[in-house]
This record gives sequence, C-alpha cells and structure tokens, in this order.
Amino acid sequence: WGQAQMGVPRVPRGSASVTSLLSLAVTSEQIEHLHRRFKQLSQDQLTIRKENFDSIPDLEFNPIRGKIVHAFFDKRNLRQESDGLAEEINFEDFLTIMSYFRPIEMNMDEEQLDRFRKEKLKFLFHMYDSDHDGKITLQEYRNVVEELLSGNPHLEKESARSIADGAMMEAASICVGQMGPDQVYEGITFEDFLKMWQGIDIETKMHVRFLNVDTIAHCY
Repeated sequence: WGQAQMGVPRVPRGSASVTSLLSLAVTSEQIEHLHRRFKQLSQDQLTIRKENFDSIPDLEFNPIRGKIVHAFFDKRNLRQESDGLAEEINFEDFLTIMSYFRPIEMNMDEEQLDRFRKEKLKFLFHMYDSDHDGKITLQEYRNVVEELLSGNPHLEKESARSIADGAMMEAASICVGQMGPDQVYEGITFEDFLKMWQGIDIETKMHVRFLNVDTIAHCY
C-alpha cells in the first residue's frame, strides 16, 4: 500500500475497502487503473453521483440500468450499518463496490469460494429486493425478469410477461415446494435465493466492464 503511484489516494487500513482489496490481491497498478476510471466517471471530483453514470453510453440501453446504478449507492452494498441510498460515493466506496466483481483466484479453498459466491449473490439479492425489506416478493422477482427481457427487441411485451410469470412461479416452487391453498408466501429470503442459484456459475457470469479507461462502454 505504500507503493501507490501517481496521486492515487491511500485507503485507510481497517476499512471495508482494504479488506475487499486485500482479498482481490490487486497491485498498485490495478488500483491506479481503478482510480483513473473513478476520476473519469466523477469528472475529476472527489465523489460520484448518480448522474455521473449518464456518461456511460451503453448503460443507457441496458434494460436494468436503474437497478445497476441503484446498486452502487445501496448502503447495504457499501457495507454500512444504515439502510437506504447514499447521495454520493467516494473512491473508497467505489473500491468496495468493485470488489463484488472480482474474479476467482486459483488458490481459493472451498470455504473462500463459498464466501466469495455468497458475497456476489448478496449483491444480486439487493438488486432484486427493491424495498430493502430483506425479502424479494414474487412481484419484485417478476419485475426484474420482465425488465431483463424487455431489452430483447425480438420478444413481444406479452411474451416477456408470460416468461416472467413462469420464472416467478418457478422461484416459488423452488423456495417452498407445493403450497397449500391457505398458505401465503411472504417472499424469497436470502437462503431461498441461494437455492435458486445453486448450480449456476455466478462466479464468472457476474461482472462489470468498468476497467477500460479509454471508453466508458459496457456494464452488465
């Protein structure tokens, strides 16, 4: 950390970002690269606000653009004690968010891989849980699936809605099995969410292309 170069701000030891970055095993060069990306997004300011994401051209066409931007300011993802959304994030916060998208390291043992996977899925869970109540209602789940499908120009709106409805019912069946006629399902807990994603390679599929400093192009 004493070798940070070219004006890259030092992140205080003991912070959430230091813990995240140490698990990343990043180099001074990679921190510098992230700092250039941060400065590009913030337009050389000390913090990033939601409107700064308007400078990412391809993000404009992402069907879940709002949820992606929302996730960067979600205090749960920033590992803060309070709930809700931050008005702005600094470089340390930016590093904390980027740590969720770190790649698998070859020397990870099973316990580390399990923790790694759960961190990524927790971040994704927060994107679905739009009202921050710790549960994803079936309607919230349906809404996200429908939003994702809305980006397909070859899929009619009614077809997208039908697929989203099917995904919602499948989620319910995975979480609670056969429900009784009087049973009310309150929502998908994080434990349920882990069941739903069992066997899916979230470790390599979940990423954000924020590291290309030449152009702010892709985020998915």
